[in-house]
Amino acid sequence: MSSFSTLPAGRWRMPALALSSAVTALAVVTLLPASAQAQEATATEPQTASESLTDDIVVNGRRQRTALNEEQSAIATIDIVTTGDVAIHSQTGIADLAKMLPGVSVSRDQGRNQSATGEAQFATIRGFDTGYNAYTLDGLRLPQTAGSSRAISLNLFSPFAIGGIVVDKTPGAARDADSIAGIIDLRTPTAFDFAQGFTRARVLGQVAGLALDREQEAFGGAIGLDTARRFGSDRQFGVYLAGYYEERGNAAESTAVQNDYKTTNFDVGTPRANANALSADGVQWNFYNNKIKRYGATGSFDFRSDAIDLFGRVNYATYLNTNTMNQTGLRNEVTSGQSSGNPLRTLANGSTTRAYNAAGIYTPQGVNPASYFRTEDIEQELFSAQVGAKAHWNGFTAALEGAYADGRFDQPTRIEAAFRGIAYNGTATNTGAATEGVVVDLSNPKSPRPVLSAGATRYVSSLDRPTQLYVQRGYDYLTETKKTLKGSIGWSGDAFLSAIEVGGLYEDSDRTGRSVAPDNTRYRFLTPLQNGTVQGPSINQYLGYVLKDFLDYYPARPIKVLSRAQLDAQVRDYVDPMVIAQNTLNQGLLDGHEQRKALYGTATLKLGTLEVMPGIRYEDNGFNARYFINDADGARFVNAGRDYDHLDPSILAAWKPSDRITVRAAARSSYARPSFDLIAGPTRITRDPGRNNAIIGISQPNPDLKPVQAWSYDAGVDFYAGVGRYFQLAAYYKDLSNFVVTTATRTAGETIDGIVYTRPINGGGGTAKGVEASGRFTVGDMVDSSFLGNFGVGGNITYQQTEASYVIPLNGVRTTRTSALPQAPDLIYNAELFYAGGGFRTNLWYNYTGRILAAVQDSQPDIYVQPVGELNFGAAYEVTDNLEIGVSARNLLDQHTYWATVGRGETYISNDRNGGYLKTGRVFQFSLTMKM
Repeated sequence: MSSFSTLPAGRWRMPALALSSAVTALAVVTLLPASAQAQEATATEPQTASESLTDDIVVNGRRQRTALNEEQSAIATIDIVTTGDVAIHSQTGIADLAKMLPGVSVSRDQGRNQSATGEAQFATIRGFDTGYNAYTLDGLRLPQTAGSSRAISLNLFSPFAIGGIVVDKTPGAARDADSIAGIIDLRTPTAFDFAQGFTRARVLGQVAGLALDREQEAFGGAIGLDTARRFGSDRQFGVYLAGYYEERGNAAESTAVQNDYKTTNFDVGTPRANANALSADGVQWNFYNNKIKRYGATGSFDFRSDAIDLFGRVNYATYLNTNTMNQTGLRNEVTSGQSSGNPLRTLANGSTTRAYNAAGIYTPQGVNPASYFRTEDIEQELFSAQVGAKAHWNGFTAALEGAYADGRFDQPTRIEAAFRGIAYNGTATNTGAATEGVVVDLSNPKSPRPVLSAGATRYVSSLDRPTQLYVQRGYDYLTETKKTLKGSIGWSGDAFLSAIEVGGLYEDSDRTGRSVAPDNTRYRFLTPLQNGTVQGPSINQYLGYVLKDFLDYYPARPIKVLSRAQLDAQVRDYVDPMVIAQNTLNQGLLDGHEQRKALYGTATLKLGTLEVMPGIRYEDNGFNARYFINDADGARFVNAGRDYDHLDPSILAAWKPSDRITVRAAARSSYARPSFDLIAGPTRITRDPGRNNAIIGISQPNPDLKPVQAWSYDAGVDFYAGVGRYFQLAAYYKDLSNFVVTTATRTAGETIDGIVYTRPINGGGGTAKGVEASGRFTVGDMVDSSFLGNFGVGGNITYQQTEASYVIPLNGVRTTRTSALPQAPDLIYNAELFYAGGGFRTNLWYNYTGRILAAVQDSQPDIYVQPVGELNFGAAYEVTDNLEIGVSARNLLDQHTYWATVGRGETYISNDRNGGYLKTGRVFQFSLTMKM
């Protein structure tokens, strides 16, 4: 057995000196020989502060040509957004900037309160499951830093260190094939990205409007320092260094129903079969506090010559989120000394219930006021290093690259505390048969409200009841190291066969992790509902702050933001001394190893203005893992492993009849590896606190899962009408098979002794077809006006239809034809109005993401996320050639951040495990950009 206090530390942590060392290095590079700076000054025209923000921002009303030229010249369909312009963008997370691109949508980890941060966590292409993307940093495949699927959490990346986001929607055979949706590549700057050397400081301050209104920690800020220098007789050497630190606070608030919906009428089948006649079971309100920190450093060294190019890249990033949730709820239940006033009824399946009155209408009994506290602290860390060389002579090229990356995800402190006591039952003595319950008014779909009697209102409004039921603490940690070696040789010429390339890749990954569920460390206080040795305090006995306002409706039971320090002390006193059985510790263990090997070959054929690139790629995958399993054969460690391969042909074509028109087409095969937590990982155990913490469900991995397979077809045309004016139109079709719906309540389960065992399975297929358009129009290229000529408009829109078939054991095969693929919205669009002139620039940007399917369920209606929009504003003024000030605002219209419902419509708000209705408010920012 093991003491709970012996917690595993992260396998490594970058010393605190890392950031200060980076800043010192910036200063050193700033003092490089004056001759190198003089060479740069004479080689190019000086840049203003605005122009040196990044090479691709909107300057003088026009998008600079570098990014657009890359899009135009590529044979694949790629989209690029630059991220370094913090002057007019209040988003300091990369994922929220990625959604400016056509067809890119974002999502969050609902299980860890990440919606409450106000920031997106994951980005995905055309709304496909986030695990269907390949994520790279400067072409390097990233290790896991999110702790769940193969999706990479982007919240630890900052626009202070990432120069651009490149989305490749039709990757050819030379790139990773496990990329059904496409590849998202984050690019760090190099000295060769800038017209001249510079040293720059970017400083910003932020305030979160909702947190300020609720008298919580609302302020924050960031500082970023970077420098670029090129030197040598031909300026063939380049160095770029950057360091940054960000800290900010925010608050969020949400409302939801307590439990799954019940059918309004007795014994009419499942809620799914009666989706228009449901009743809510309880209601709750949540308030969140977040304290976010980001810091990191990046550096690049490049040497470029006619014969050989050399490069080195180093990146370090950390994301910390101290996250707390305070919850108030009203539960439908009777407790000790009470009974339901409804008759006992027998359902068709033989079970009994007292939830329905004599007329057969759902009428819950008992009003139990409850409070709950939870922390979801997150620590993420990433270190990566790359070195490479590319030689070229007489049309021949040879490239070799090696990389090492180490990612860490920790939840070092997951505290939960619950406050439950005797319910109010409507009688004078509060005993015997109940006459009242929580009736929930759903007339406002965003704000479920209880209908209570005066007596019930008085009872639940007192924070002197109930007292604390329990306190518990768990933890999670996961580390992954990834080593990569890749190389290629090629030839290019001027004949019909204009290029040929062959190459390969070897990737080796090691994962180690452990999870201890908070339920396994529960310390129980003495209450009227249970035995214990210590009387738990009430909410009123805690230090803290009672909120004075909340959403559009203040709940009958007040919300108190409890003292985190007091709960930390309680954990030290009662939980840390606990001894945990070794079997319990083993349940959360993961130790795995994975390899991927690839070989590819491509050729480029040119016939006049037509360019065609056929290719084929072979990838071989293998994994082995050791983890703990608990089934009918007992609790034990098992070793599992599997090898599988995939052959993926592709053909890309581009026809460029003129400098202004490009027509593209692509057909390719691809696949998606099963998420590692589905094929190997900790056994997940679900307990019922209402039945003495009894086990009711066990979820286990399935090492025999097959990869999802897909064929993708794309076609598009780009029209360029001069700098500042372009239009792009594309159509696509994807055919998927063998996919796994990881969000399903039960994909394959059986019940043994009342416990539901769940193992994911393959099954079902789906299709997606869509059209995508984007464009930008600068009035200045059309109108001879000093004022109107500086205006412009831009935007993009993606509309798609999806269809999917799901294998649900309780229901057989189910086919859905609208918003059918998880995370795939039917509509995504961005609209932007911008102006730049006389040293002043501004933009107004609106982003919209349509309804998405969030979870496929069996007996309940599916969970959907309703459409969400966000209006953002930014303005910047160039005070001098070396100083720019900026102001920006996020979510000007104060729209919701997340809104999940049971069923496709808005009628039934979801329970809190699926998010409910959540708002994070507006964010305001002021910035200074100084060029030295």
